[in-house]
Amino acid sequence: MKNLFIAFTILFTTSLIAQTHQIIKHDGETMDINFIKTANNLVYYTLPQSVEEKTISQYAVAQLNEKSKSDSKIISEKIQLNGKSDYKKVVVLKKHQTIGLKESGIITSFYGGTKGESPLSFSDNGEKRLKQNAALKGSAFIVILSNELKDLKAAIYTY
Repeated sequence: MKNLFIAFTILFTTSLIAQTHQIIKHDGETMDINFIKTANNLVYYTLPQSVEEKTISQYAVAQLNEKSKSDSKIISEKIQLNGKSDYKKVVVLKKHQTIGLKESGIITSFYGGTKGESPLSFSDNGEKRLKQNAALKGSAFIVILSNELKDLKAAIYTY
């Protein structure tokens, strides 16, 4: 029984070691991990000496290298903004999808619309204005904190 337990332990540990990957982030940082999966704009992984599951935003990760096969997989392309006109490239995220990105401030704006405009149109214009302000500051990601008529603000994130 003892020998059987040791055999299973060795088999299990070698399979964990064989799954070692390396993440290369857009800011140049590298991390050795055991890759699990990607879902909902997040990369799920564990550290080599741990079994605790961790996450990082897929937008923070440039590529995933599998060490045993020398295989690389591109997770996301780096978003380059060249001013206010690139506002369509700005990505709206939820707060939990920003792990691994750096918060670089808060932006505010105002609603500007014509009389008789629908509430949905107001909301879309507010998001558009926030994206334009983020693009002007060179931030590729925003998290909308408030999208109300008199209080329009978002947190901006960079690599």
